[in-house]
Amino acid sequence: MKRTLLIFAGLLILFSSCKKEEEKVYPPTVVLINGDGITENDAVIPVGGKLRFSIAASSKNAPITNFRVQRIVNGRTITELDKGIYITEGGFSYTYNAVKSGAEIELWRFMIMNANRDSATITRTVLLGEGSAYGAINHYPSLFIGMQNNSLYPQFVDLHSGNLFTNATVSGNESTIDLVGFVYQTSGVMSPTLCCPAYTGSSSVTTHYPIISNWAIRNATQYDYNSSDYNLVNPTKFELAQNDSLLVESFNPQSVSGLSKFAYTGKIVPFKTDDGKYGLIRVKHSDITADGYMELEIKIQQ
Repeated sequence: MKRTLLIFAGLLILFSSCKKEEEKVYPPTVVLINGDGITENDAVIPVGGKLRFSIAASSKNAPITNFRVQRIVNGRTITELDKGIYITEGGFSYTYNAVKSGAEIELWRFMIMNANRDSATITRTVLLGEGSAYGAINHYPSLFIGMQNNSLYPQFVDLHSGNLFTNATVSGNESTIDLVGFVYQTSGVMSPTLCCPAYTGSSSVTTHYPIISNWAIRNATQYDYNSSDYNLVNPTKFELAQNDSLLVESFNPQSVSGLSKFAYTGKIVPFKTDDGKYGLIRVKHSDITADGYMELEIKIQQ
């Protein structure tokens, strides 16, 4: 009997040890990767200069569920990106593009969180250099796009080049598409709407364009809906903009979505593409019927 109890106790200790080993907690990790074109720590960049950060993250115990980018300037924290994700294995990598502000010092903070709400954070400091690095823009004065049931005009827009595509011609160009337009009812009214291929919110883009659900790459354009809703961009300044300074300054990353409602005639909508290009869309005409169209004027960083 005594021997049996000793064996049982030994097995219990062994089992407990194995269990403790299995339950060992590994915190998530995040690192900033250096390389060509990547902004290094304490880099000196003039206002308007391009910033580029590349991160890699992993979480052994639980899926990665959130990625956040913040810019801290003069004691003010600006959330540049707050991205919900679900990465169960293989880690997470992301390249974030931005533009240097006029602040003397910027602290950039990159944070990941897993499903257990464990987090990891890494920072990078960027200093202000002399001069200005604001650059040239592309200007597309008049692009006609159809709403979801319009068969006369193309629906898919590459904001970088101004190229337009239909359901029949978009094959092979899916990864270049940044914008689509449609009309739907919200808040009791019909809303002409700007959207992007990656949007999956209350009025998912695939509801209006089912073809997008099969795309391997779906770009996530961010529209500053607050600036549009409250007409914060001066039309005169839009007309006079000859470089990208106004485009960058007009975009507020804290009031963005992959969808911009109420894009009525005359609205000006700041945006940022998936690869970090800033721009402005002026809605020169918009219908409120599903077979109608929009006429857009676009200015975007080269």
